[in-house]
Amino acid sequence: VIPHDPDAEAEGRPQPGPTATWNLACLCRSHHRLKTHSAWRYEMVAPGVFEWTSPHGHGYRRDHTGTSSIDPTITKSGAPPDPPVIPRPRRR
Repeated sequence: VIPHDPDAEAEGRPQPGPTATWNLACLCRSHHRLKTHSAWRYEMVAPGVFEWTSPHGHGYRRDHTGTSSIDPTITKSGAPPDPPVIPRPRRR
């Protein structure tokens, strides 16, 4: 959840993102690549509850019930926006 800092040891700082059970999230390969290689970000707000932020600043909550928008944004029809379809990274 807290990213590993590869420069911490060389700069004499403690590692902010150690590999430990309290600092792990169960992400599938697609979501791991999304958070690592794109502008999408997430934060664990409770055990098993994650709030993702899109590159455009839209927020989504992901938990055991699924994904829901946490933005108060309303579409032209007056309905809340659909949850995001998170693209899967292309295979090389």
